[in-house]
Amino acid sequence: MKKIVGILIVCLFINVSATSGSINEKSIFECNGKYYGSHGNPLHFHEVIQKDDKWVIKGGEVDVPSCYIKPVNEREEALFSKCVDGDTAKLIIHGQEETVRFLAIDTPEIQHGEVSGDPFGKEASDFTCNKLKSSKKIMLEYDANSNKTDKYGRVLAFVFTDDLLLQKELIKNGLAKVYYVYGDYQYIDELRKAEDDAKKNKVGMWNTSINEEKLNPDIEEKSNDEDQLSQLLIYLKAIWDYLKKVFDLLFN
Repeated sequence: MKKIVGILIVCLFINVSATSGSINEKSIFECNGKYYGSHGNPLHFHEVIQKDDKWVIKGGEVDVPSCYIKPVNEREEALFSKCVDGDTAKLIIHGQEETVRFLAIDTPEIQHGEVSGDPFGKEASDFTCNKLKSSKKIMLEYDANSNKTDKYGRVLAFVFTDDLLLQKELIKNGLAKVYYVYGDYQYIDELRKAEDDAKKNKVGMWNTSINEEKLNPDIEEKSNDEDQLSQLLIYLKAIWDYLKKVFDLLFN
């Protein structure tokens, strides 16, 4: 009986969640007299209605409406200010310095004070810094299916350096992975393809042997120390055996 009650509660929870979840208001569009919106990962659609000046989900998930048109992303130019790490930078937007977090990727952490960084963290940071510093033109693209800022107030955007998508360049070189995807982002299929290729070719962080060496950079040094200690013990044992023989000859 308890099991049945539990199942009913779970079903009720799922049904409530499906019909009362939040919706990305930027995604709302009208189609054949009805309004629809999208959210989630993977992206899916619901019919929505306006209630108390807010858009709320009317029912369960629906198929992609036939008249759905993918939103056009807003773009604007930015200027380089400061390097931060592989997936973050300080850029000047409308004359003000902003922290920009690169959308849909994650790079290994760099060293912070006494906290050691991850393998390839410095390489990713240097790669991003060099690309931004040498770029003649930096463009930011805000995805219509993403918030423009995160909970820390950082700007979320695709970053183009001289018309090259920086997120994709990092992934191609094995210095980033596809991550933090909460919608049907414009370049997500392109990024995932680049990640699959990097994994297949064992580039950067996907090269197990290099990764292990970076995780344990002192393996070779420890091995040499152990060899020297072993040789010393063998040498000392030989001296001891020789002294024992001398002792036996003198006193026996």
